[in-house]
Amino acid sequence: MSSDINNEYFCDGLTEEIINALAEIKQLSVISRTSSFYFKNKKVTTKEIRENLKIATFIEGRLYVFF
Repeated sequence: MSSDINNEYFCDGLTEEIINALAEIKQLSVISRTSSFYFKNKKVTTKEIRENLKIATFIEGRLYVFF
């Protein structure tokens, strides 16, 4: 949500780390970064994302960075 490109890189990196950490849990099936980042900055509904990725549940969030 920031216009600062450095914040965007930081948030993308944090997102990737969360995806990698969740992928380590054997009981979870985690969608790849490439597939999930496809929807970044696109105007789609959560239903469209679930249907496109063929998933039942996903995590959505926002990160606010203050310096």
